[in-house]
Amino acid sequence: MDLSCNQDLFRIKYFITVMKLHAHIPYPILTERMDDIVDASINPEVYFDNHCVDTVDLGVVADIKRRLDAAGLSVTIHGPYMDLCAGAVDEKVREVTVERYLKTLEIAEVLRPLRIVLHAGYDEKRFDGDVALWLSQSLKTWQKVVPVAERVGTVITVENVFEEEPAPIRRLVESVNSTGFGVCVDAGHMNLFSKVEMDEWFHSLGRWIKEVHIHDNHGEYDEHLPVGEGIIDFPRFFTLLEKHTDGVVYTLEQHSEEALRRGLLSVRPYLG
Repeated sequence: MDLSCNQDLFRIKYFITVMKLHAHIPYPILTERMDDIVDASINPEVYFDNHCVDTVDLGVVADIKRRLDAAGLSVTIHGPYMDLCAGAVDEKVREVTVERYLKTLEIAEVLRPLRIVLHAGYDEKRFDGDVALWLSQSLKTWQKVVPVAERVGTVITVENVFEEEPAPIRRLVESVNSTGFGVCVDAGHMNLFSKVEMDEWFHSLGRWIKEVHIHDNHGEYDEHLPVGEGIIDFPRFFTLLEKHTDGVVYTLEQHSEEALRRGLLSVRPYLG
């Protein structure tokens, strides 16, 4: 991950460090490319999938933490989400979700992340519009998970995916009512699935927004493009972010090394 291959990318290393800008990196890639990531001054948002949370060696995680600390780098975690749902009506699915989240927090106890991103999980179609049912089931999950996050000293931020408007997530964070529980606004998912204006998300959720996922698309599928390569109005996005939020972690969610190079350059004017 040679981000010092030209003058612009050399300068971006300083920008990453100062802004505490994070980048999505799956755990297996982090372990394989640790030297490159540290050399490039990348603050990782480490994605642990279901398999990783079951098989991770906490001794290896401790070594990673020591190396990041020595390099002055911060870390966040993106927890597992495939087949999981914090508000699942099926209790067995919900219990497995709790189990996965608690295992993620065992990793967090070693890695000490600034944030842990987990999916909020409300889908209008899956729940047939019954927000109250989803909320009641979700609270069972978060009542077991959030106190552990508080003890670890991190903040769980629930991410919008299929949510069509912010009201369900607002009801959730108001109900949980914890400094260890906030919101991660995902720009790409908002563009794909929201049926309300961008302003409404920030006006409704601003005080709880503790992280943003930054990636672009053309409104058809989740392309995870760098800023400016799709149709999202990022000047408006960052203006609203500055107006309504404080203490936000910025995470680039590009899914290839080349896209990350472009993403680091394209986001700089908005954060620099």
